[in-house]
Amino acid sequence: MEHLEQLAEQVGMLMNAEVEVEAGECLVKRKRTINISSYNKNFSCTLDHDISFKNLKDNGKAFNQAEIFLLPGELAFFINALHRHPIPLPNNYQHRMDINPDIICVYLSSEEAPEDFAARLSSAFDAIEQNSLV
Repeated sequence: MEHLEQLAEQVGMLMNAEVEVEAGECLVKRKRTINISSYNKNFSCTLDHDISFKNLKDNGKAFNQAEIFLLPGELAFFINALHRHPIPLPNNYQHRMDINPDIICVYLSSEEAPEDFAARLSSAFDAIEQNSLV
């Protein structure tokens, strides 16, 4: 259990997020504020992205999941950053999306080292944040 807590702390630092360990599962809570424009109205909202890993194995791999909300203009930057990250995507990586005109929900899952999953995801967040500054 101590190894899981140390790993959770490492993932939290990589993701710049709060972490909780409960019943063998690490829950990572990363918040992000976005501005949505819809029907000539603008509003700001803070979203909680649910990121977790569980079933940590002796080889250091775990089942990782994430539910990420993006603006439509952020999707390409986010996905490209995932694919171009120096740590390649594992063979069992999966993602699917729920799309509406104002926001996209990307669901990610893989079985790999949680710190690799977190590093890749953090890089994808950095890519969309850098793009929003341009």
